[in-house]
Amino acid sequence: MLAGIHAVMHALQAGSEVQELWIASSKPNPKLQQLIHKAQAKYIPINYVSREMLDQMSDGARHQGVMAKTAGQVRVGFDAWLQEIDMDAAPLVLLLDQVTDPHNMGACVRTAEAAGCAAVIVPKDGSADLNSPVVAKSACGALATIPVLTVTNLARAIEQLQAAGFWVYGLAGEGEHSIYEAKFQGANAVVMGAEGSGMRRLVREKCDQLCHIPMPGSVESLNVSVATGVALFEAIRQRKG
Repeated sequence: MLAGIHAVMHALQAGSEVQELWIASSKPNPKLQQLIHKAQAKYIPINYVSREMLDQMSDGARHQGVMAKTAGQVRVGFDAWLQEIDMDAAPLVLLLDQVTDPHNMGACVRTAEAAGCAAVIVPKDGSADLNSPVVAKSACGALATIPVLTVTNLARAIEQLQAAGFWVYGLAGEGEHSIYEAKFQGANAVVMGAEGSGMRRLVREKCDQLCHIPMPGSVESLNVSVATGVALFEAIRQRKG
């Protein structure tokens, strides 16, 4: 389920399989009216309901008067994905270790998709629910365009990535090197830990190299989605350069 005008419009424009819409029965604003016209042009069924019903359907997500049901992402197994990945394309992947906040999870997926990552990999347990409308809204349609792979053991998944030829960077405050000293050439994986606790010990130990983000200010850490953006787009900067 997608919530919010921007997320639903993005899904319609990206060609995602939107199956049904729920629209607030009150008079729509111009942006919502534009979305309705686009859905009607695609012959998508529209249900006009009360805002109270949308509040219940959205599970706390800010729906802005619209909810959409999509076919969702085609789930791919990690092992199958790893066998099919084109290593000659120097893929970049993001691993999230126990990111439980749905807003942060969605924002990280959105950032990974924007950075052209080949996949996002998360542990099956201890992560935000990928089916949550809050995750979907924060991802702003990215869940339909980038594989989000769940694994039972993230440390084991890192070992499999390394065996396939990935160099794995972990972001940690105690990292000896700056993220700007990392060499993002070839196949790379970036591991981000949960806010506060960071990466778990075993996950941290499996990384090939730990890096930190220099912060001249007085704050001790960044929001995980912000830190993800810094790391991934530094990788993109180096690769484009």
